[in-house]
Amino acid sequence: MRAHRLRTVLVGAAAAGSLAVGAAASAHLPRVVHVRTEAGTVPVKTFGATVAEALHEGRIALHSHDRVWPEQGTPLTPGMTITVRRAFPVTLVADGRQQRFLTSARTVEEFLDEAGARLRPRDKVYPSMEASLWPGATVRIVRIETRIITAQVAVPYGRITRPDPDLPRGLTRVVQPGRPGAQIRRIAVTTADGLVVDRQVVEDVLVRRPQDRITQVGTRRIFASRGEFAGREILHMEATAYAPWHGRGVDDITATGLRAGFGVVAVDPQIIPLGSLLYIEGYGRAIAGDTGGAIKGHRIDLGFNTAREAYRFGRRLVRVYLLSTPSQASR
Repeated sequence: MRAHRLRTVLVGAAAAGSLAVGAAASAHLPRVVHVRTEAGTVPVKTFGATVAEALHEGRIALHSHDRVWPEQGTPLTPGMTITVRRAFPVTLVADGRQQRFLTSARTVEEFLDEAGARLRPRDKVYPSMEASLWPGATVRIVRIETRIITAQVAVPYGRITRPDPDLPRGLTRVVQPGRPGAQIRRIAVTTADGLVVDRQVVEDVLVRRPQDRITQVGTRRIFASRGEFAGREILHMEATAYAPWHGRGVDDITATGLRAGFGVVAVDPQIIPLGSLLYIEGYGRAIAGDTGGAIKGHRIDLGFNTAREAYRFGRRLVRVYLLSTPSQASR
């Protein structure tokens, strides 16, 4: 009985010894792992126990900023794939500066986090945060800012014209001068890296009301009582001067087909009918034979033969005698 027990113990001990020897032997067998880089994937036979040991035995040197997946302390398993991403240069442009970094980040977002770049909610990033990085890439942060500025803005005054039956036709009188008002304007100015990209008026606050300019315009017709032009209507007008081929759009043919020059004047037909005969103090006799875009109301443009004569006349107030009109001549 004792002999049987002794054989059982010996057999058990031998089996345990065999398992221990087998485990020890398998622990010293090499593992094959795969190391993947930008250059490709290579197998590495290693007796190491961790990723770091496998890279060391595979003579795969790591440089500053290189990344390894899984981490270097991870235990090895047969057939494991180890990824090594080499660092490459990337330029960061932000806040008016350019900085060069070595990084192995896969995306722009990872790179900015690694570089410690501070982003504000409205900032723009180019390329986008999700974009993949590549060697030599430039990442730009555009700072978007909005600030409120204030400015005083003039408010134009209105112009009111009122007829005055006591004032001779052609004369005017200012009874209330115009005065512009003022308002404070708040403007939201948006800039991208300091350059203005948008301006929006936020608010206008009136601080002074404008005062209208009120002008009385004479409507009373007056006539010469004596002299050569007795009985003829007198108009008070502002006179300017022009010459053929002098000035934009001015040639030598008038609106009525007359040849421009001395004795032919431009008028507002609503005040003086075209074809009327006139006498202008300081100028002489003339015919109303032309019109002009700026000749409105009680204004008259006197024709001269040369620009020098026109400049010499200048601008002045004159009395115009209405000698006859086309309707009077036909009677």
